[in-house]
Amino acid sequence: MKNKQKTLFSFALILAFAILVLGVLTDSTAITNFDSTISQSTAKVMTPTNTAFFTVVADLGSPLVVITLTVLLAGYVFYKKDHFLACWIILLQFGGSALTEIIKMTIARPRPSHQIIADTGFSFPSGHTFCTTIFVICLLMVVLPKIPVDNRYYMIIPACTWIIIVAFSRFYLRDHYPSDVVASLLLATGFWLCLEGYRDRLHQAATAFLTRRQARALPSKN
Repeated sequence: MKNKQKTLFSFALILAFAILVLGVLTDSTAITNFDSTISQSTAKVMTPTNTAFFTVVADLGSPLVVITLTVLLAGYVFYKKDHFLACWIILLQFGGSALTEIIKMTIARPRPSHQIIADTGFSFPSGHTFCTTIFVICLLMVVLPKIPVDNRYYMIIPACTWIIIVAFSRFYLRDHYPSDVVASLLLATGFWLCLEGYRDRLHQAATAFLTRRQARALPSKN
């Protein structure tokens, strides 16, 4: 996908997210009906076994765990001498997480009642879903270039499945409304694509800056 296409697609995703925000702020009937329909359908598959499973999923997909994994991934990439990508991974996760928290506090949507696993803070959007999506994207950025193109779906399909499972766990456990989760998927993907459109230019600028600094430093060592 070319940079212009990434920018246009990110704009479409962020626009869809903005429409969801407007719907939540105005208590849109469409949003309410969507949340109610999905929640009622989810209630039909609630069992003690499923609840135990999705509780573990929620723990593994928590922002604390996922951000820690992101830092470890960035550390590995830094160790492998790709310093720019390591910094890029940190920027995506920490910058995105900060953006999510700002939106949460601005929208201030209360969490659903009757939570199975009690959680604190506001509901919109889902931090678990956002952080997990960004981490999976970062992991794919590191791993996919090392895998032959024809075999990449072996990595992409499980990665996307994990995002879906974490996202589902959030409204299964009634910690979020389904619209919170959809909003996070839109925001995370749009945020990544928006920045991704500028990654090559920033990489070139950083490389040129470091090259100039090294060139100026060389005479002082002689």
